[in-house]
Amino acid sequence: MLYKESIKINTSYLLSHNTLKYQVSKGITDVDSPLFESPLYSSASSDDSTPIEFPWNHHIALQRSDNYFGYPFRNHSNDDHEREKALRTTSPTITHQEALVSVGWQMDNPYILTGYRRALGSVSLCVYSIFGYLHNETFNILTHLIGALIFSKFLVEYLPSRIIYPINYWIVLESPQNTPQNKEYIDLTFLKTYLVCCIICLSMSASFHTLNCHSSKVSHRAHRCDYCGIVVLAVGSILPVIQYGFYDQEIWQLFYSGFIVLTGSISGFIVLSRKYRRRRLLRISTFLILGFSTLIPIFHLLITQGYDVVKQNLLINWMFKAGFCYLLGTSIYATRYPERLYPGKFDIFFSSHQIFHFLVVCGALCQYVAIRGMIFFHNKRSDNL
Repeated sequence: MLYKESIKINTSYLLSHNTLKYQVSKGITDVDSPLFESPLYSSASSDDSTPIEFPWNHHIALQRSDNYFGYPFRNHSNDDHEREKALRTTSPTITHQEALVSVGWQMDNPYILTGYRRALGSVSLCVYSIFGYLHNETFNILTHLIGALIFSKFLVEYLPSRIIYPINYWIVLESPQNTPQNKEYIDLTFLKTYLVCCIICLSMSASFHTLNCHSSKVSHRAHRCDYCGIVVLAVGSILPVIQYGFYDQEIWQLFYSGFIVLTGSISGFIVLSRKYRRRRLLRISTFLILGFSTLIPIFHLLITQGYDVVKQNLLINWMFKAGFCYLLGTSIYATRYPERLYPGKFDIFFSSHQIFHFLVVCGALCQYVAIRGMIFFHNKRSDNL
């Protein structure tokens, strides 16, 4: 039986010209939601929030049944099989108006109007949504899920060799008994480190987009893990460059490795901290600083060794290709093209976030090619000594 139910909402609200300002005090959505950071949906002030009854008969009237504001089957059995069976009998995605009220935390892009999943409240239902039906996160999930599987395959190919440093790492490097086999152990360590970092980043990203429809609380936690994955990839990407670029300069190796790890740790603390997570500008600045810090060792090598040497030893051209993919993807993601031009037309396919994900995988593959080349030319140079 359908019946109307009022809910408590903050006084700062506006329903006109596709603009909505409100905070649902029942915890369905909150001011931490990316919805309130978008240009079309600004956050309500938490200081001036007197609960009032929502005027159902004014602009919209939402009716409640067992499908309560996007939380399907709230009063049904907790058995996931029953819930999945019931989910197939109703629309798996919801309208834009219903999404505004029930799953506002998913709406970080005001130009994506349809394809939002219901707040499922179940991990198994979230996983089912990957292949069960099309929605606006389907290809965000698949691009990085497939990418994680590709890098996992690369990693498995190198598993038979030693994964960690020999205990006497620095002695092995300088010892006359430093055989090509020992060098291979060390070289593959950095390659494996990079592959693991890629898998962590892409897996966390795919997990976040999968669990984004679970609930506001789970979504925010998964989003912070997604941020950490970006930090891990940034640190893991530059460590092989430091290893092979400064191979005979132990001081610079230690200095830049420590510097990058420290910068990454600070970045990770900021994106995980509750205190800083609401400051969008600070988060963006954090990633920009981390990204530019990874360029410092490369500029050092270009100045001291010259472009031709760095091009041969580090395959710097492939590094530039990777950087171009990352920069282009970030620019498309930040400007929200092409959906900005045609809101609602790219909800399922070819949105800026999907293009960004694809370019991230392309950039990571370019960097993998560069690292393989670094190992080849480093071993070739060592054999000629």
